[in-house]
This record gives sequence, C-alpha cells and structure tokens, in this order.
Amino acid sequence: MIPGAPSTTTMLPASEAAKIYQTNYVRNSRAIGTLWAIFTILFAIVNVVCFIQPYWIGDGMDTPQAGYFGLFHYCIGNGLSRDLTCQGSFTEFSTIPSGAFKAASFFIGMSMVLVLTCIGCFALFFFCSTGTVYKICGWMQLAAG
Repeated sequence: MIPGAPSTTTMLPASEAAKIYQTNYVRNSRAIGTLWAIFTILFAIVNVVCFIQPYWIGDGMDTPQAGYFGLFHYCIGNGLSRDLTCQGSFTEFSTIPSGAFKAASFFIGMSMVLVLTCIGCFALFFFCSTGTVYKICGWMQLAAG
C-alpha cells in the first residue's frame, strides 16, 4: 500500500469480523469434538478387547504343548487329548501367575473403567459447558493412558 494513496479495499467493522470468527470457531470446535468422541469410542473398543480377550498368545501347529495365555487367564493342555486346564480370573487376583501380569491387569482394567466413564461423561454436554466437559474427559483420558 502506498502512503497517501486512496484505499481500494475496505475493512469489515469489528463486530462483523468477530461474528465471522465466532462462527468459524464454533464450527471447528464441533468438528474437533466429534472426532474426539469417535476416537474415544474406538479407543474404548480396543481397551475392552485387550482386557476381555482370553488369550493373547496361543498354540499353533509347531508348538510342543497345547495351550494359551492372556492377561489374567491361561490354559494348559497335555498334548495327548484336546482337554485344556484353565486357571486365572480377574476377580481372584491370587490366581494370576506373576506380578507383572497382576500389574498389567490392574492398569488395563483401570484404563478401561476410565475410558468407559469418559464416554458416559459425554452426556454432560447437555448439562454443562463444553469447556468443562472437555476438561473432565481430557483428564480422564490422560489418566487412562
């Protein structure tokens, strides 16, 4: 722009510019909130499957003994028959074979509870401000890992 030359463009008044910025902000925040909800639900599905899945590593064609183990449940077979002896339950913490699996069971269980509670807190959008709900759910998800 050349000093002293007449301006060919006019600026919007501040109130109109603020309305445009507000409209864009609300539109973008709703899109980000929707994506956050979708990814939270997907994370909850993965978390629940990891927690409930009865086996993570199992037998195959080349293994010497039949059986499998999961986070807190494991089964051992004898190779002669197809019968498996299964042990371990999340409700009986003493049946989990090692301290590492006990710790993993606890942390994945707590993560699952926090993420499912976070999904339940999405109902707070009807009663609280969006900023409050985002903060509550954000801290829950941060604690869930």
